[in-house]
Amino acid sequence: MLEVKELTIVVNGATVVNRSSFFIPNGKITAMIGESGSGKSMTVAALLKILPAGANTSGEIRYKSANLLEATKEEVTAIRKNEFFTIFQDAMNSFNPSIKMDRQLYAFSAGRIGEDHTTYRKKMKDILGKLGLSADILDRYPFELSGGMLQRCMIACALYVKPALLIADEPTSALDKVVQKEFLKWLRLLNENGTTVLLITHDLDVVTGLADEMIVMQKGEIVETGTVSEIFSRPTHDYTKRLLDSRF
Repeated sequence: MLEVKELTIVVNGATVVNRSSFFIPNGKITAMIGESGSGKSMTVAALLKILPAGANTSGEIRYKSANLLEATKEEVTAIRKNEFFTIFQDAMNSFNPSIKMDRQLYAFSAGRIGEDHTTYRKKMKDILGKLGLSADILDRYPFELSGGMLQRCMIACALYVKPALLIADEPTSALDKVVQKEFLKWLRLLNENGTTVLLITHDLDVVTGLADEMIVMQKGEIVETGTVSEIFSRPTHDYTKRLLDSRF
């Protein structure tokens, strides 16, 4: 689905990602794992073309034969609107605290694909119900909902638009274990409905419980890739071995 070739990201003279290459296969859940500061989130920012000011890139990010690094802002915006969906670490930061959820979820879902508000209300209530959320949250403000509820709201929007690729950047780090387990179940449901998932995490338990493929990143470089079962049973890089040993 998406192929990254020799991606290098330099921010204010410092190399934060160095000649990284990896592939995200269509229809799979791929986990990118590494310690804080390893370059995972910067890689996501490059995929979405939302790098900070002062950042320079080289290499290729191939999606449907187009190099996203060379695409115009308008072209990337269209892809993000029509084919990608992103869930970030703290769902609260994705919402405006002064606007009720109804308007915001509409913008994240039906508004992206041009459906009217009446259609949206009917479909969204049904999706929220499947996620264990009452329809009355549409009339509430984000600060009235828990972090787990807000993350489920983002999943609801993803289920609504059925993106080709979902990028989830540390989506479970602020959730307790019970809520985390539920959230991962809904990610799997989204994948079973046809969405490819790129999951950024530092939690090996999340990887084993959800992912098919695995990318290991250290200090801005990709050090190992493969299926989760292959890497967990036969890690080849010293950093991967240390990561796996840290679970016990």
